Amino acid sequence: MASTDRKPSLIEHIRENERTNAMREIMLRAPAGKSRADLLTADPAPASAGKREFPQGVVPALANSLLVVSFLNSRAPEAQTLADISRALGITKSHCHSILRTLVYFDWVSFDDRRKIYALQPSALSDLSSLLSSPALETIRGVLTALVDELGVPCVLAQPLADRSFVVIDTFRSRSFLQVYYRAGHRFPSDAVAHQRVMLAWGDAAESEAYLASWRPHLYTSRTMVDLAEIRAEVERTRQRGYAVSHGEFTDGMTAIAAPIFDRNGKISYVASFSFLSTDKGFDEERIAESLRDALTRIHTATLAAPLS
Repeated sequence: MASTDRKPSLIEHIRENERTNAMREIMLRAPAGKSRADLLTADPAPASAGKREFPQGVVPALANSLLVVSFLNSRAPEAQTLADISRALGITKSHCHSILRTLVYFDWVSFDDRRKIYALQPSALSDLSSLLSSPALETIRGVLTALVDELGVPCVLAQPLADRSFVVIDTFRSRSFLQVYYRAGHRFPSDAVAHQRVMLAWGDAAESEAYLASWRPHLYTSRTMVDLAEIRAEVERTRQRGYAVSHGEFTDGMTAIAAPIFDRNGKISYVASFSFLSTDKGFDEERIAESLRDALTRIHTATLAAPLS
């Protein structure tokens, strides 16, 4: 007799938890984000040459120091040897050693003398604390925390960067079984679908056109929209409805809703996104969107922001 045993699906696991009332959390973790060091180490040429060229006006010693910090951060929690860092970044061992000694002196990096390995120190946060705490950000956190409690949908707050990628500032976890988790500092690519549409809909028009002119579409899933005409039409719909939506275009089986949070100059300071299983009928897009609009109004009023009409 043939066996009918099969592996339960993710949905079945969740439903079983609901039936047994077992609050078992399912974490959806993203692949490791690309850091500056990751992007540069993809090119082996500097390592063989022992020297990396930087644009005019950039101080090489400082640039290499920042790359070392970025590299250690991207490899955490695994500590790295001097040889690891030197080889990956194409920095000579002597120069790399001087950089590491300086970072150890300022308590940004720890050194295990027995194992000869280096790792970032939490004390580095004391020199960067203003990036994670401001009156406006505290207001945003308070409103989004309440919104997540109301909707039962996890939220990720990200900040757009100059290269149009996005860095995660905070993750707000819900009480639902499904949790979408990205660590602070995770980098979304510029074409993370819902985030990209937010930037195209409410960002600088000239910058958006220049971006699209050089952008090479990436097929994240079979549903990812890659035709420019279709993307422009969807961006217009995004602008009209007041939020961006992705139905399984960035992560298979997940729906994402994202909206901009503006600063006092009318520029996008953050993007708030909410994700849930596309097949879960317990989450209603219209209800989430309506609550999100109300929350954004409260944020913009409290922070004296100037959202674009």
